[in-house]
Amino acid sequence: MSKLGALVRRLGLDNVPLHATATAESLALARILMLAIWIVYVVQDPVQSLTFLPQELFHAFGVFQLVPGTAWAALLTPTGLFALKSVLIGLFAWAMFGFRGARVAAAVALALVFVYLQVKKGFGGHWDHREMTLAYAHFLLLFTPAWDAFAVSRAARRPRREGVYRASLIALSLVVIIQYFFIGAARTFIGGPGIFLDGSLQNWIINRNLRPNPFGFDLGTAFLAEVWRAPLDLLFLGGTLLELVAFIVLFLRPGWLKIGFAIGFAVFHASIFLLMNVAFLENIVLILLFFDLAAPWRRARRGHNAPGVLLVDRARPAALEVAAFVRRFGRGELPVREMPASFGSPAGGLAFQLAGGSDVVTGQRARAEATFRVPGFLWLALWRTRRAGDRPLADDRSVFAAWFLGPRVAPPGADELVSND
Repeated sequence: MSKLGALVRRLGLDNVPLHATATAESLALARILMLAIWIVYVVQDPVQSLTFLPQELFHAFGVFQLVPGTAWAALLTPTGLFALKSVLIGLFAWAMFGFRGARVAAAVALALVFVYLQVKKGFGGHWDHREMTLAYAHFLLLFTPAWDAFAVSRAARRPRREGVYRASLIALSLVVIIQYFFIGAARTFIGGPGIFLDGSLQNWIINRNLRPNPFGFDLGTAFLAEVWRAPLDLLFLGGTLLELVAFIVLFLRPGWLKIGFAIGFAVFHASIFLLMNVAFLENIVLILLFFDLAAPWRRARRGHNAPGVLLVDRARPAALEVAAFVRRFGRGELPVREMPASFGSPAGGLAFQLAGGSDVVTGQRARAEATFRVPGFLWLALWRTRRAGDRPLADDRSVFAAWFLGPRVAPPGADELVSND
């Protein structure tokens, strides 16, 4: 068992339903999600506007006080800030797509994130959970096998000990859950119960709408009448209770209750954004870590993963091109054989036969079935199969509904490749 898996077991989390079906693809998509959040965060951040402020107002925090002032002066220039943003975006993209050295790129990017946050907060403000939750999760990501799938450059996947992907995703989810719990606990024990009874949220709405903000709307001013005091207090209390019971997410199976919790968190964040111009959009997106992001991908491939062999008529140039494609991108996972004479000359010079010879398809369907088994070409194959009139997603439940609601038991024979032609 991995160290991370052992820790999860010692904490008693090995039997929780959360991420019970996690795979390498589930963790890889969580990696892509988190790094994409960073890219959007940095791209849209107008940090260059800090160059208009006097550098005398800049104050370094903590260990950053050891950095010479000349270094900060060089960084707080249009060229320095542009270079910092460009390097960060490049490192995030490198790690997200999984090029060679992606883990190192992610580690360097995390170090530069703290430099970036110091630059942002050095003229005022504080480091808050909007950035720090994502930074803590990013730190944990470095110690997980998050680059075992959906990576441009990766070695042959090493055998992983049981539960390592699930343990990794539980650890990432716990960062988000713990954030919610401690914020709710701090608010309750410091200000409760009065903070939920005397119109505190309404007062904060007034305060935040009097300040300059980057979003330029004042929707919150429409809720300052006395009639809104009680509803806003209830919204504040409800959001806090949701934060205090966030650990329940660990024990919720896929279903409407779990969706309800996720929607509740998102609505609370969105309300704060609309009423107070305080954006926690990153935290809203991180709620997706509570779900298996690879479930739609697995669902789409259902029934098209059975082992088989691609049979090729060597007298047909188009068929040889398909064979070359499969050999190049399939990493040897799909055998390619010369077509026996007993098959005749099927359309396109291609046939796909399941192991054991139970089912055979030819022509465009054979090409689609082969492409389904080539990593990275799922959606291309899905499109081709749709064109051929086949239905690889024969289940009447949509892919994305299945992601939220969980898989249902398929009837016998539902996973067969296709019928005999």
